[in-house]
Amino acid sequence: MEISRLLIVLAIYLAFRYFIRGRNSNPAATMAHGKVTEIDNPVIFKALVSSGPVVVDFFATWCGPCKAIAPVVGQLSETYPNVRFIQVDVEKVPSIAQEHAIRAMPTFVLYKDGKQAEKRVVGGNMKELEDMIKRIIA
Repeated sequence: MEISRLLIVLAIYLAFRYFIRGRNSNPAATMAHGKVTEIDNPVIFKALVSSGPVVVDFFATWCGPCKAIAPVVGQLSETYPNVRFIQVDVEKVPSIAQEHAIRAMPTFVLYKDGKQAEKRVVGGNMKELEDMIKRIIA
């Protein structure tokens, strides 16, 4: 009798985990498109921005504008293959978001050889982002 209760509870738990994993495995939830890599570790983040031209997309999965521009950012990552495109979910890695004083999503911070560009792009202005990308690869 005790084993049957345990098995029922285990079956409910496993069904619940399966259901939750199915909901969270939505590929659109990370919004990564093209050659964009999502980063969830501050050490890896620092390593990736330390060299070469880098575009960092600070986003949130609940952010409507972030979802709308994700395919465009993916296209830019294909257009500029020599630029590293990375995404940081501000809720998964709040330490990186706080370090960069992110107040709105999406916010794009650009780096060239480890040095942060003076200007950042806040919002979905893709023309301004592409102009900034052209500056860091020049």
